[in-house]
Amino acid sequence: MLSKKEIQKNRDLFNGEDKSTVATFKALSDFNRYRIFRMLIDYPKLSISDIAEILDISLPLASQHLKILVLNNLIQKERKGKRIMTRLERKNPFVQAIIKAIKIILKFNRYEQ
Repeated sequence: MLSKKEIQKNRDLFNGEDKSTVATFKALSDFNRYRIFRMLIDYPKLSISDIAEILDISLPLASQHLKILVLNNLIQKERKGKRIMTRLERKNPFVQAIIKAIKIILKFNRYEQ
């Protein structure tokens, strides 16, 4: 059984960063948002219309998914003429860790087959 001091020490481990981490996992828990993130690993810049077409979803739905990914600092959007291009937020260390994890999982899954 833990002492009161040990319990408090464990409670202190949880800080405000946990909320943002949970929000990031929640953002990627949606299948289409994960697929968008996954596509942007292989294709560093995609337009919103390309994403909608690849996923076979409407443009407004693709935009909503992208908005959530932007709000969680996972991707960036930039305007190129009339098109809005998306790319991963590679300055975010969490994005780098997720990319690495996805690549390991994909390699492992190919090895298992």
